[in-house]
Amino acid sequence: MDQRLAGFLKRQVESGFADLRGAEAAFTVPVSDRLLNEIITQALPSSGRVRDVECRARAGNRFAVRAKIGGASFLPPINLTVSIDRQPELPASPVLVLRLEMGGLLSLAGPALRFFDALPPGIRIQDDRLYVDVAQLLEQRGLSGVLNHLEQLQINTAEGATILSLRARIATR
Repeated sequence: MDQRLAGFLKRQVESGFADLRGAEAAFTVPVSDRLLNEIITQALPSSGRVRDVECRARAGNRFAVRAKIGGASFLPPINLTVSIDRQPELPASPVLVLRLEMGGLLSLAGPALRFFDALPPGIRIQDDRLYVDVAQLLEQRGLSGVLNHLEQLQINTAEGATILSLRARIATR
């Protein structure tokens, strides 16, 4: 990125976008499976027990997930499907809730799912739900101010793509 542009963006973020007051934007961003997996790989702690995660967006707000748990090479990867159960509600509850779809296998998978306790901060599992705290994930990356401008965040899927729909506003005061 051009250093002038990077400097401009940094100054705007630090000032709360003071020079862009009153701006409004609504946009849809399709994120390919390849990019989604790159983001996931970079977000996972290198020392964590959850590794080699591959996520494939499916139609109907579902993801096929394959993850290697633990360091033992003889353990097979876990394959499961997760579906979007609840969208983030901004600003009150910036949490995306995913439901694990394993049918009757969920009770049998309990011991294996304990490994998910090693998920990065901001992502937790409870029963058959995976909670993704968008605010905490943004804060960890020094982007907590972004949430102040988001009015809506909707995540949907199509075959091979995660579709982010966002509406943002920079206050006039």
